[in-house]
Amino acid sequence: MADRSPVITGLGVISALGSGIDEIWPAIVSGQSGLRPLTLFQSPRYGQIPVGEITRDLAEIGAPLHGSRSDKLAWLAARDAIRSANLDTQSVADRTGVLLGSSVGGTHDTERFLTALIKHGKMLARPTRFHECSSPADLVAESFGLFGPSFAISTACSSGALAIATAAELIQSGQADVMLAGGTDSLSHTTWAGFHSLLLVDMQGGCRPFDVARGGMSFGEGAAVLIIEAEEHARKRGAKILARLTGWGASCDAHHVTAPHPEGAGALAAMQSSLRRAQLTPKDIGYVNAHGTGTRDNDMAEGKALKSLFGANVPPFSSTKRFFGHTLAASGAIEAIVCIEALRRQQLPENPGFSEIDPAIGLSPVTKMRPEKLTHVMSNSFGFGGNNATLIFSTAETVPQTRPTPSIPAIVTGLGIIAPEKDFVSERAIQPPLPPDSIKVRACGALDVSTLTPNQRRRLSRITQMAILAARRSHAPDTTKRLAVVLGTGFGCIDEGAVFIENLIAKDEVEPMPTRFPGSVHNAPAGQVAIDLSAHGLNSAPTMGEISFESALWQAMNQIAIGEADEALAGGVDELNKYALAIGKRWGFWTEQTIPGEAAVFANLASTTTKKTSLARVTTVRLGRYRRPFDAKREADWIAAAVDLSKVNIVLSGAKGWSEFDAHYNSVVEELSRRTGRALTHQTYKQDCGEFYSASAVGFSVAVELARQQQCVVLLYTLSSRSGKALCCIEP
Repeated sequence: MADRSPVITGLGVISALGSGIDEIWPAIVSGQSGLRPLTLFQSPRYGQIPVGEITRDLAEIGAPLHGSRSDKLAWLAARDAIRSANLDTQSVADRTGVLLGSSVGGTHDTERFLTALIKHGKMLARPTRFHECSSPADLVAESFGLFGPSFAISTACSSGALAIATAAELIQSGQADVMLAGGTDSLSHTTWAGFHSLLLVDMQGGCRPFDVARGGMSFGEGAAVLIIEAEEHARKRGAKILARLTGWGASCDAHHVTAPHPEGAGALAAMQSSLRRAQLTPKDIGYVNAHGTGTRDNDMAEGKALKSLFGANVPPFSSTKRFFGHTLAASGAIEAIVCIEALRRQQLPENPGFSEIDPAIGLSPVTKMRPEKLTHVMSNSFGFGGNNATLIFSTAETVPQTRPTPSIPAIVTGLGIIAPEKDFVSERAIQPPLPPDSIKVRACGALDVSTLTPNQRRRLSRITQMAILAARRSHAPDTTKRLAVVLGTGFGCIDEGAVFIENLIAKDEVEPMPTRFPGSVHNAPAGQVAIDLSAHGLNSAPTMGEISFESALWQAMNQIAIGEADEALAGGVDELNKYALAIGKRWGFWTEQTIPGEAAVFANLASTTTKKTSLARVTTVRLGRYRRPFDAKREADWIAAAVDLSKVNIVLSGAKGWSEFDAHYNSVVEELSRRTGRALTHQTYKQDCGEFYSASAVGFSVAVELARQQQCVVLLYTLSSRSGKALCCIEP
C-alpha cells in the first residue's frame, strides 16, 4: 500500500530564530540563539528572564488582521508551507484537511479581556472569540478553502508531534489525500507565570539541556506546518518529496500530571511504537532530536529511555530548544522540520548550552554541527499528563515499510454517562469578576465523589472528576489489555484556568497558585483518566467545537484498527462556565430553546474479535467541513459516499440546540429520505442535555441505545458553528 504512504512535500515555520527554513537554518549552523528579553507583555516578577519571542510585526509579513496571536502564527506557517509545496489548494480542497496542535490557543488575547474586566471593570469580550485551541486550525482551513478533516489536538508539549502523526493516519486510512499538520502556540501570561510558579524555568541565560548544571526550560513561541501527502497523490501532481514520515508512536506515562515517569517508561514506549510502525530497528536511527527541555527530571527520564532503547549505542542526539525556546505545542512541529532539514542537508544540529556531562545521565549530545550520513532520524516530544509522541523521518529515497491501516469497525462494550437529568432546568448565578446575573442551564448537579480518592476529591477540578467517574462507568479494568484514552473537549478546564489567571492578574504575579496551573491545561482530564485507569496507550485531547467528540471517536477507533490498543476509551466532556454563560448571553447565544448544558460521556471500544458483549457496532466515522451557503444535496452526497443509505433507519442530529442549524439538519434528512425513497426518522437529543461543545457524545450514547434496543442502523450527524461536520454510523 505504498501509494498511501505519507510523504512531506512542503514546510512552513516561524519562530524567534526567523521565518522560513532558509532564514532559520543558517542561524542554527552558526549556533545563534533566539532568546532575548520579553517585550510582548509586562511581567513584574519574571520579566527579566530570556525568552524566544517573535518580535517582528505579524501584519507586516502578511498575517490576517483577525484572529489570536496563535492563529496568526499558524496562518503564516501554513501559507509558507503551501507555497513550498507548490500546492493548488482549490484543486484538492475536498480531500485536504488541517490538523494543528495547540495548548495556548487564544489565551494571550483572552488575557486582555480579563485585564480590562478585573482591573477596570470593563467587559470587552471581543478578544475571546478566538480563545479556543481549535481556532488556529479553523482559521487556516477557512482561509485556504480546505474542506477535509480538520481539528486540533491539545496534549500540551506533545501536541504538534501528535498532530503530525494523526494526520498521517488520516491519510493512510483514506480520509484525506493531503493534510496541513503541525503546531502553534504564542507566548501568554498564563503559561509564562504557570511554568515559573512550578520552578521549571531557567533563571539565567537560557536552557542547557542535558548539562550537569541545567536549571530549567526557556520559553518560546512559534508555529510550524508540514504538507503531508499520500505518495500517490504527490507523484501524480509532480510534487518534490522532501522526506518521508515512516514511523510514529504515542504513549502515556499514566504516572503524574506534570512529572515524567522517572525511568522514562512512557518515552521508551513511544519510541518503540514508532520503530514498529516504520519496521525499523534501533540501529537504523542515525540521529535523535531529543525533547530535552533542560529541566532536571525530564532530561534524566529521556536519557534513561534512550539508553534503554539503544543500549550502549545511543546515536548522536541533541535538543534544539535553546535555539527557539520551548514553544509548547509548536515544539514538536518545529523540531520535525529541523529533522527533515538534517536529513536533506546531511548535517547534525548541535545542542546549544551544553558544556559538561551529567554523571546521572552519562550521555553527551552533539556539541557542534557536523556532517553525517543520515537515512532515518527520530524526534521526541513529551508533555504534561505524561503524553509522549515520537516521529521517524526518512530520506525521500527510502522504500517505505509503513503498514497500511485496515478499515475495520469497533464495538461498544460499555458506556459511562454523567449528564443532566432529563427535563431538569436550573438557574446558574454568574460570579465575580463578571457583572452579577443568572442564566437557565441544564447542569449535572452535585457529583457523587464518594468513590474517588481523598486526593482526587481535594485536588481535581469538577470537569476532571466528571471525566474520571464517566470513564470508570464505561470500563472494566483489565491489566492485560493495552488501553488508549481519547477525550474530546471544546473548552477543556476553563474553570480551573480562570481561577489561575484571575488571581495572577489581580495580584500582579505575587501569589501565582502553582497547584492550580497543572489542572488548567486542556488535556488534564484525559491525563487524569489515564492515571486513574493505568492506561499507557495513546492519550489525546482533540478539540473542534461541536465535533470534538467525533474527532476523539475517530482517533480511538484508529488505535484499535492499527493494532496499537486492545481497547480504547472515546469520550467527550465540557463543563458549565461563568465566562461562557455571560459572554454567550451578551452575544445572544442563549434563548428559550438554546439552553447551555454540560456532561461527561465515555464509550469503551474494542475490536470486533473481542469476547466481550457488544452494545452496538460503530462501522463508520467521517470528518470534514461544510461549505457556506449550506447545501443539503452536497451534504447528502458526502454522507452517501461513506454509508449505505439503504440500511439507515434513524438520523440522530444536533437539532434543537443552536436554532440556526435546525433548518440545515431538517433539509439534510429530507434529502436523504428522498434518495432512499422512504421517510427516515429524525430524532434529536439536545433538548435533554443542553447545548455545549461535546454534546454529541451524549448523542452517541443515545444512538447506541437506539441501535441496541430497536435493532436498527442509526446515523449520528453533527454540524459545528466552526463549519466542521461529522457522521458516524452505529449498527446493532
